[in-house]
Amino acid sequence: MNYRPRFGRVYPELEIHGKPAPYPVLNERDARASAGIMLLIGSVAFVQAFLLKEYWLIDLVVLVFVLEFALRLIDPHIAPLYALGRLFVSRMRPEYVGAAQKRFAWALGLLMALTVSVLIHVFAIRGLPNMIFCSVCLFLMWLEASFGYCLGCKIYYRLMHHGLVKKPEHAPACPGGACPLPKR
Repeated sequence: MNYRPRFGRVYPELEIHGKPAPYPVLNERDARASAGIMLLIGSVAFVQAFLLKEYWLIDLVVLVFVLEFALRLIDPHIAPLYALGRLFVSRMRPEYVGAAQKRFAWALGLLMALTVSVLIHVFAIRGLPNMIFCSVCLFLMWLEASFGYCLGCKIYYRLMHHGLVKKPEHAPACPGGACPLPKR
């Protein structure tokens, strides 16, 4: 079996919002479903840790999130929670979006999960710093799952707009056309 990781897939003749999409894409429905799953798991762990002062679940969930985001950066289809979300929406029509900005958003998620993991597992810090990072992460997952709003995607586009990220020939589509770039 020859498995080759791939981040996104190029579909010949694909158009998104009436524009050609000759770049790697992902199914936004998969991303939203998996964000909802992560939101549910993270919320349970958050409540248990910060309201009940029981930390074993959040210790585990943070490590699961680190692994999930790391696998998504390699190939989302090998990430367990992404695969579970994909299963839930498998009978729905795909809604393709550019893969580049999703990868950037998931890299930010990995950075937040790694930060909390280091605070918990290396420095044994409990309390406000973790609560802030966890709250932000849960809020971002809620935005993605509930509204399809990907703040990481918007940040990616702002960085492109200001020349900090190279503008591709074809700007990858955001969910619902929320991130249009000015013409070159």
